[in-house]
Amino acid sequence: MYSTRSQQQQKRNDSFILGPVSPTESQTQETQYKYLPLMTKVIQDQLDPKWQECKIKGKNLTPRSNSAIAIHQNHLYLYGGYQNAQGIMKDFYKLNLGAEQFFWQNIQCEYEPGPRCRHSLCAFKDCLYLFGGQVADSISTNEIFVHDVNLKFWKKLSINDSYPQPLDNYCATVYNDQLIIFGGFYTADIFKHSNDLYSFSFNLNQWIKLNKSKGRQPSPRDGSSIAIHNESLYMFGGKNGDLRYNDLWQFDFLKQEWNFIPINNICDIPMSRSGHSLIGYENQLILFGGIHDVTWELDDLYKFQINQQEWKMINKDTSRRKDLEVPSPTKSNRISLNKRRSIKLPSSLRPLSLRKTPCSSPKKVRSSSQSQHSCFYNNQNGQQSYDYKNNNSSINTTINYVQERKLLEKLRKKAAMLKLFEVEINKRALFQDDCNVTEKLKTSIILIGNPKQDLKLAKGTLTEFGQQIVSKFLLPLSNRQNTIHGKKPCARDGHAVAIFDNQMVLFGGDRHTMSFNDLYLLNLKQI
Repeated sequence: MYSTRSQQQQKRNDSFILGPVSPTESQTQETQYKYLPLMTKVIQDQLDPKWQECKIKGKNLTPRSNSAIAIHQNHLYLYGGYQNAQGIMKDFYKLNLGAEQFFWQNIQCEYEPGPRCRHSLCAFKDCLYLFGGQVADSISTNEIFVHDVNLKFWKKLSINDSYPQPLDNYCATVYNDQLIIFGGFYTADIFKHSNDLYSFSFNLNQWIKLNKSKGRQPSPRDGSSIAIHNESLYMFGGKNGDLRYNDLWQFDFLKQEWNFIPINNICDIPMSRSGHSLIGYENQLILFGGIHDVTWELDDLYKFQINQQEWKMINKDTSRRKDLEVPSPTKSNRISLNKRRSIKLPSSLRPLSLRKTPCSSPKKVRSSSQSQHSCFYNNQNGQQSYDYKNNNSSINTTINYVQERKLLEKLRKKAAMLKLFEVEINKRALFQDDCNVTEKLKTSIILIGNPKQDLKLAKGTLTEFGQQIVSKFLLPLSNRQNTIHGKKPCARDGHAVAIFDNQMVLFGGDRHTMSFNDLYLLNLKQI
């Protein structure tokens, strides 16, 4: 298994060869030092004292996005959600946040609301209220179900004339004894975005439209988020088709009117986004995540100081930090990039489809709006049409060119693999790539798999600089032994949040159509 390279090269590769003889202490120490820089970088990128990840005992939930959660006493309740493989879900769970260990407990009832995603779940007294959401492909509802926490049964409330039209992907919160919802997407026969603001009385089973006046108000949108502070409601972001917003609005419950909030410091205004979360805590609003553009989910954290009317960035977005390391494109690259941008196809013609498309997640594109990059024009009737004649040839040419390049690349890889297996074992090392990427892959395999006991770094290993290094798989647990301190969530949108004591609870979401089932706690006192 040893190659015929020089002694220096042989010494470097000894750490990857599995042999029957255990290595000496010097070899073990050398192996540890070799991977310490990489581990140090990983730890520095991931550790954040404000965050902690909850460790789930037993079977975890199916990964999902666009679910809904609510806090009642010490329990976290979750209903429904969506995943590409599973579709729209209808399961119902609870988790005790005050327990020494976290277990998801399935709640089964004889009668249940059925599949739901992009809905809301809120707690009032000893009941959970579930409203609206999507029940099937392009089909939403305006039903309200009530779950008695003590008796463990669901009840459907009767729908009256005050109810809004079937709605999904709206934002919701609780204000006193009312459920407040804003925006969303109307289905049924309407198929349009909404900027309506409704309140639902838990005691009277009655809806009231709050923004009756035709004054200045937010534009129609879905995927936004709202939060309550004192006697005001705050709304940020959202989207209308491909157009996303980063505006902040206030609704005064006493005056019953919207007010646009001008920002004093425009340098720290968050990027436009949808599918994010916004909560109110003391005299500030906390904003996390969302999606800024196709395949560009965010993991940044902001707070809006209400008294100063200013945004402040707590953690910048790191989802595309690799793009920042790429040097500026050459002139030829810029020309080809412009060509690619000019031939983007129009957005899907099917509203709110859950079909998997090759370009992006269909849940993030509404059909009734057109793409900003599409070639539309106004016809004689004043309607917009797409010029297919002028773009078909260039589109087909580009597609054929891309396919040819992919095929050529596959043939090259296949030839290289065949050439590798044709030579003798002791000469294969001559054909192996020894670039930095290969070394990083080998390092990652060893760090994750730990095939040899001697390659496992001892907890608290000291480097030659005297700094203590701990593997990310050996991060310290909290006193209750059920969370990992410093572990922060990756970029995502479509996650669900709630407030528990002085912490924000975050569950699930997705990134590039890959759903999550992780659970995080954010210490709001440290922001």
